[in-house]
Amino acid sequence: MLNVTRRKEVMRIGDENLFEIGSRVESPSVGNQNTVSTKARIHHTVRIGSHCSIGPKCFINTSEDIKLDDYTVLYGPNWEERLWSGRGQKQAEDLSSKHVEYLKEWLPKFNRLRRGEVP
Repeated sequence: MLNVTRRKEVMRIGDENLFEIGSRVESPSVGNQNTVSTKARIHHTVRIGSHCSIGPKCFINTSEDIKLDDYTVLYGPNWEERLWSGRGQKQAEDLSSKHVEYLKEWLPKFNRLRRGEVP
């Protein structure tokens, strides 16, 4: 995952976002609880609301400034769009919390750098 900014303004990223492997986000602002899937690319003219989901290999490149409204789902190479009703949001938040707890427990056990070993 790579977060970079091409603008002079500060890049703002909200809480509990998931940026998957190979994603590239240049957006100046990202809300809370978003998912940017594997190899998705977000151009620096796009602002992301909260609870949005951007599908795998979705490439959002536009010259005009746009804002993705909350609960927007983008998918496909031509970034087809739909709105999520928010149904099941609590279950999604609970699942995300369980993943975080699991990673907090298991990652330190396998990270050689934390033990002082040279990779």
